Amino acid sequence: MISPGNLSGCSAVIWLLVTGSAALGGPVQTIQLQCGKALQQPLCDALAGALSERFPGAEMSAADGQAGPADLTLRYVGQSRAADWISGYLEWQHRDGRTGQSPAIEQSVMDGQLTADSIADFAGHLVGQTKFPL
Repeated sequence: MISPGNLSGCSAVIWLLVTGSAALGGPVQTIQLQCGKALQQPLCDALAGALSERFPGAEMSAADGQAGPADLTLRYVGQSRAADWISGYLEWQHRDGRTGQSPAIEQSVMDGQLTADSIADFAGHLVGQTKFPL
């Protein structure tokens, strides 16, 4: 039986088990994707999905502009966008102040328009070609 004096210790153990904290396998990394109004929702969703695949244990969030502190903050910078063409790169900032960017990636469709699948492919290549400091 747990006495009221041991309740706080029990709560701490439950919290450790539920959160997967540093004591049980390393701290959870936090990644924030800044999805400004200019960034269309399908691209923001595709980038978030690609980041989740690359960092499966990370806590992901999307924000419109600046939000709380994160281990890694990302922003997509579009260079060109048309119905059948997209190009851009990612800028990142680590919590410790380091910054960097990915190479610019381009994606085009010959006989049609960009689809959700082609945008997801673009996002996957963009995330895959970026050297993140995590």
